[in-house]
Amino acid sequence: MKRNKGYTLALIAVVALAFGSGVAQARPHWGNGYGMGGQGYSQLTPEQQTTLQKLHADHYAQTSALRQQLMSKRYEYNALLTASSPDSAKIEAVANEMVTLNQQLDQQRVKFDVALAQSGVPRAAGMGYGGCGGGMGMHRGGGMGMGRW
Repeated sequence: MKRNKGYTLALIAVVALAFGSGVAQARPHWGNGYGMGGQGYSQLTPEQQTTLQKLHADHYAQTSALRQQLMSKRYEYNALLTASSPDSAKIEAVANEMVTLNQQLDQQRVKFDVALAQSGVPRAAGMGYGGCGGGMGMHRGGGMGMGRW
């Protein structure tokens, strides 16, 4: 019986993608030093935990479109870079659009931080951009091996 190599490779790729996405979903995606069950989160009062969860859900919903646009631009950026004849003007234009989207996400992050401060939820030590920017590390550092973007 002869095996189809293309089918086997496609199956391996699908399994790898499924495993990789499962791992990404398994990690706490909104930590901010408060990761669910993490030390910072468990030190909050139940009221503060509820407030944090609500503020985070609101922030996540408000930034959803921006994060989606940024991910699309990342894919476009990578596609342009891997084209047979890369167009530097297009690459630069997409990179500038990514900068603008990151700035908009930063502005939303400031609003989230202000809402936390106004609600009396203390900032966790070492809070950074790792969590609230949204799943898959879209705000900073994640996605497609692109470092900051």
